[in-house]
Amino acid sequence: MPTAVFMPKFEMTQETGTIVAWVKDEGEHVEKGEPLLEVETDKATQEVESPATGILAAVTGEPGQVIPIATPIAYILKPGESLDSIPTDGQSATESPSPGADSEDGPGAPADNDAPARATPVATRLAESHGLSLDCVAGSGPRGRITREDVEAALTVGPGARNGKVRAVPAARRLASEMGIDLRTVQGTGPEGRIQSADVVAAAGALQRDQEPGPSPYPAAAPAATPAPTGDIPIRQVVPLTNMRRTIAERMTASVREAPQFSVTVDVDMRRALAVVEDLKAGEGEPKVTLTALMVKVCAWALRQHPEVNASYRDDAVVEWDEVNVGVATAIDQGLIVPVVRRADELGLRSIAAQVAELTGRARAGTFKREDLLGGTFTVSNLGMFGIDRFTAILNPPQAAILAVGRVAKRAEVGEDDQVEIRPVASLALTADHRVLDGAAAARFLATVQRALQHPGLLLE
Repeated sequence: MPTAVFMPKFEMTQETGTIVAWVKDEGEHVEKGEPLLEVETDKATQEVESPATGILAAVTGEPGQVIPIATPIAYILKPGESLDSIPTDGQSATESPSPGADSEDGPGAPADNDAPARATPVATRLAESHGLSLDCVAGSGPRGRITREDVEAALTVGPGARNGKVRAVPAARRLASEMGIDLRTVQGTGPEGRIQSADVVAAAGALQRDQEPGPSPYPAAAPAATPAPTGDIPIRQVVPLTNMRRTIAERMTASVREAPQFSVTVDVDMRRALAVVEDLKAGEGEPKVTLTALMVKVCAWALRQHPEVNASYRDDAVVEWDEVNVGVATAIDQGLIVPVVRRADELGLRSIAAQVAELTGRARAGTFKREDLLGGTFTVSNLGMFGIDRFTAILNPPQAAILAVGRVAKRAEVGEDDQVEIRPVASLALTADHRVLDGAAAARFLATVQRALQHPGLLLE
């Protein structure tokens, strides 16, 4: 049977993908692993590779079209196969229907089964990808079985409630619960009217504007300064949010809203750290060791000393991860992404430097892979190259901590002999999830990072 090309799921929270462009034309021969098309997700544009070798056929997705994940968008035909062999709703893309079986039955399903499955496999996948309960769908197939057409018909019903069910993404449901918003009153702007987090926020704002403020039991505060009217100020431009910028906004808002965050800071004498970077300057054919690479190495080493920091808050429990995977916050034109150096505690400094260079290079070029962004347990964010002395980073959920690194600047410091010396100093700030870590634990970890930067020989123990 033909091999289906599905809209892939690149990210845990991804629900749809937008087709940017097809790299291959319909009817063209493709090899397994060759790029077929480019898909834009909430984070970036990524390539989708061919799952098989053959002829690209039955292309259904057009550039600019938003398609739910797990939806077939094309098929790969092997020698001897034709468009007539493309499976219908109930057939598998890799198996033939049983002789005499109804086309709506799944692979291997007997024609005379008195109790067929409630829905065809394709209908089930489509409903799941849209968060639609099959309890809300009436079946038109044999014996009342739900088909793809039934699900599509249900999805075309207007936004809000459908047979008592409200279509909303999980984040929107959580937000509505926290804000006391009835989802049945919210107009969804997502695919097929599905309610997004931004829709809940907009509904809450409208509700607040509609409500007259009641009398306050507290004394009136001094009147605040009246803001200058903005009605007469000309607008230079309105920049619509990209998928990536919208995702950043939602994730960072959720991070601050859901995780009680605090920060601890420390100044680090960077003389020996800079000496290590200088000593390991790239020779011919060798990766350049940067301060960011050294920070990744130091943090990975420190995380092994403090496993409680290499953790996440999940389901009313603290999960400590067995792998140390350090993400490196990377600025790109579209926003910010965090490629991950996996098992960084097991790598040497040059290997880390090579991976950081490769990962950040792919990120800025827009050619990174899905796996480049997955599995991070800790993040390093370095803004020193922009001349920033110090800053506080926001947690990258679901991680329990993130390290903000400022620039190395010359400062007057008092030495052990009470003599003032000019030293290269960097300010580090650790932001932590208070549900996972207390101040003392965060301080101990940051002290270990400081000690390793000031005494890099510890990394060789």
